[in-house]
Amino acid sequence: MLVKTTTLIFLVLTVAVALISAGCTQQQQQVQTPTAAPAPTAMQPANTIGLTSSLMGTILTDAQGKTLYYFANDVPASGTSACKGQCAVVWPAFSAGTIKVSSQLDPADFGSITRTDGTNQTTYHGWPLYYYQADTMPGDMKGDNVQNVWFVIKPDEPVMVARTPDLNLYLTDTSGKTLYYFTKDTRGASACNGTCLAKWPAFGADPVSAPSILVPSGFSTVSRADGVNQTAYMGRPLYYYAGDMKPGDANGQGFNNLWYVANASGGVPVVTTPPTMVPTTLNTPMSSGGGY
Repeated sequence: MLVKTTTLIFLVLTVAVALISAGCTQQQQQVQTPTAAPAPTAMQPANTIGLTSSLMGTILTDAQGKTLYYFANDVPASGTSACKGQCAVVWPAFSAGTIKVSSQLDPADFGSITRTDGTNQTTYHGWPLYYYQADTMPGDMKGDNVQNVWFVIKPDEPVMVARTPDLNLYLTDTSGKTLYYFTKDTRGASACNGTCLAKWPAFGADPVSAPSILVPSGFSTVSRADGVNQTAYMGRPLYYYAGDMKPGDANGQGFNNLWYVANASGGVPVVTTPPTMVPTTLNTPMSSGGGY
C-alpha cells in the first residue's frame, strides 16, 4: 500500500513539473517573439482650396465645399479689395492660410492681400476670393450674378468680367487684362492684320468658360488668315491692347474712334463721322494701315 501511494505521488509531481516547464517554455517563446504593432498612418492635411462639380461646371470651393466668388469691381493684382464695410459683412473675405491644392490646381496661381482691417484674403490669379453670407451649405451658389457683379469662380476661366463706373461690365482675360472690339471687323472675321496685330494682339482661348452673365453660345472661334484661332464674342473678335501694362488698364478705349473695350453686351458705338486722328481711312483696308 505504501509503495502504491509513493508511486502515485511521484507521478503527480512528474506531471506537475512537466506542466510548469511547458508553461515557462511557452511564456519564453511569447516574450522572445512579440507581435509587431502596425506603424501609425500619417494623417495627410486636407486641401485648403478644392474643386467641386456643380450645375455651373467645376468651381473653386473651400476645404468644406463652400462656394467661392469674385467681385467684378475688384482690380486683380492691385493688392486691394473694393468690398469693405457692410459689403464685407454680406461677402466675407476668404482666407486659406497655407495654400494646399489638388493636382488639378497650381499653388502658384494663389496669393494673398492684406485688407484695410489688417486681415488676410486669399486671391486667385490676383482676384480676391469671397464667401456669400446667404450660402449656408456646401453646394449653395446663391451669390452668383448678384447685382451683375458677383460670380462663382471657376478654375482657369479664360474670360472674366470686370466693372468700372465709366465702362460698366466688360470682358477681361483670366488675370484681368482688358479685351477689346474693333469696329472695322465684320461678323466672325478680323480686319486687323500685319502690323495692326503688333499693337492689338489677338486673344484666343479654347474651350471658353465664362461668368454666367455672358451668353455661352455667344462665344465662337475665328479662323484668321495667319492661321491663328481667335476668340469672338457675339461675332466680334477679341483683342488685347499693347498699351495696357497691367490689369485694370483700358488705355485702348475709343482709340481712333475704332477700338472699344469689349462690353458684355457685345455692342460698339456706331461711327457716324470719320475718326478724328485718321479722317480718310475709315473704310480703308486694314492692311494699308488705317485705324490702328
